[in-house]
Amino acid sequence: MKDVQALEKMEQLIDNLCGKFSDIREENEKLTKQLEMMKGQLQEKDLEIIRLKKDNQRQIETIERELMRLKKERSEYEEKISKLHQKLSAFLGVAEENKRNNDEKQA
Repeated sequence: MKDVQALEKMEQLIDNLCGKFSDIREENEKLTKQLEMMKGQLQEKDLEIIRLKKDNQRQIETIERELMRLKKERSEYEEKISKLHQKLSAFLGVAEENKRNNDEKQA
């Protein structure tokens, strides 16, 4: 009788262990699927980061080109203003000289 009870107890232990093993295997499969899903998401994020970095670099290059264009344009305007200032100064200088000459003639 004791042998039968011992066998039944061993059978229960084996059934219990098999159930736990099955549960652990299911959990392992579930976690493996989650891991694969997370790896896929991580890959997508990595690709998004690469895309954003490239977009950012293109924007920086575009801004740098625009800045160079604006600096050149500013330089051209400053040169034009300087030439106009010189012409105006020369004109005003001539006008001032003519005025002095007229004042001297009248005196």
